[in-house]
Amino acid sequence: MSEIINHITAFQPVYRVLNREENLDFYREVLGFKVLVEEGAMVWLGGHEAKKDRFQLEESPGFRPVEGLKKHGQTVIKANSSEIEQLIVRNLDKISKVYKGKNGFAFSALSPEAELFLVTSDLLTDLSSLTEIDKSEIELEEDKTFKGLSDFEIIAMDLNVADQSIIEFYESVFGLKAINNQIEFPFVTLTFSVEESEDLAAGTDEVLDLEFLVFMIDKDFDLKDFAHQFSDVDGTYLDGSAKTFSLEVPDHVELWFVK
Repeated sequence: MSEIINHITAFQPVYRVLNREENLDFYREVLGFKVLVEEGAMVWLGGHEAKKDRFQLEESPGFRPVEGLKKHGQTVIKANSSEIEQLIVRNLDKISKVYKGKNGFAFSALSPEAELFLVTSDLLTDLSSLTEIDKSEIELEEDKTFKGLSDFEIIAMDLNVADQSIIEFYESVFGLKAINNQIEFPFVTLTFSVEESEDLAAGTDEVLDLEFLVFMIDKDFDLKDFAHQFSDVDGTYLDGSAKTFSLEVPDHVELWFVK
């Protein structure tokens, strides 16, 4: 395991979107996020109470929709059980499926850019045991004071890749072994599927898809020394203050390490 694993303090995916307001309506209303900061083309989202950056969007006019499978398969979000119930009761016409587990509910929903999200209760520990239920069976009371998720965590992501070598690249960066194409980080699980599809190798500067995976690093970590390990790799960038390092995963997304 690479030393950097112990210095990662937060994890944020970044998705490209075409229409900012249309997408923000989805993330605010259906997923319950709060817009924390808007700066240029970028939007940072988080919980209504914790107000920690958890998620980013980049408005990308001129970029085209993906043909076939996206690199982003699914993002799994964990949040308060009662708050998820409030999202379900308010958005039955907008969510795709509702699931019930032993200790709570979960639901899936598609964004305007066809990004799939599974939002699950913090009381549910075994997602494989979730059972889909008909929306007509939902009997939940609406809380008029509910504004959105107080906080949430991204606990898993499914990623489609064009070649097994991409998974091996992730393994080499983090010093972690993929078991059955799944890499378990302390803070998130990445599950890879090797697929054949037209745009899986498209550049992040071409299509509306997952763009970056951002890893926030504590101030004590030597990011310059870490970056030096990839001096012979194409598509890297280290800023002058050695506080931001980006690394392009060949035929996939970019990894950003930020202090």
